[in-house]
Amino acid sequence: MKVKNKIKEWIRRYLLAEILSTALSLATAWVITRTTGNSVIAAFAGSAMASISFYGIIAYNDVRKSLKHHRKHELSYGFVAYFKDLRDLIIEFGPSEILDVLAVRPFFMYLIPKIIGEFVLGTFIGKMIADLVFFVPAIVMYEVRKKYL
Repeated sequence: MKVKNKIKEWIRRYLLAEILSTALSLATAWVITRTTGNSVIAAFAGSAMASISFYGIIAYNDVRKSLKHHRKHELSYGFVAYFKDLRDLIIEFGPSEILDVLAVRPFFMYLIPKIIGEFVLGTFIGKMIADLVFFVPAIVMYEVRKKYL
């Protein structure tokens, strides 16, 4: 039962951000490819959009949750609270993100469309493969952060 609850928690934490960032990433890569014809630039632009939108949504939800906690306990939400929220995001996602942005995601978002010969489907599959590589350490760090911070 505990594993089932953990999976539900991870889904609640990551799913909306993942769906929206996927859609924005694919749209960005498609637009860049259509306008420039350069699949390398498209892979990096799609990867960047995935990161920006994903973290924007996660950060928004975390800050909103933190603000609610601070109000409930009649605490002020200032610089210290903001930097704790930022620290938590860096701990949770830092190792995964460095590997992901610099190598894994652009590699798969470039390679898979070339292999299968279909840009949008290949980009989507490449993104999903990169997500698997990304989420394993992110979830581990999320659990470590919750336990120790």
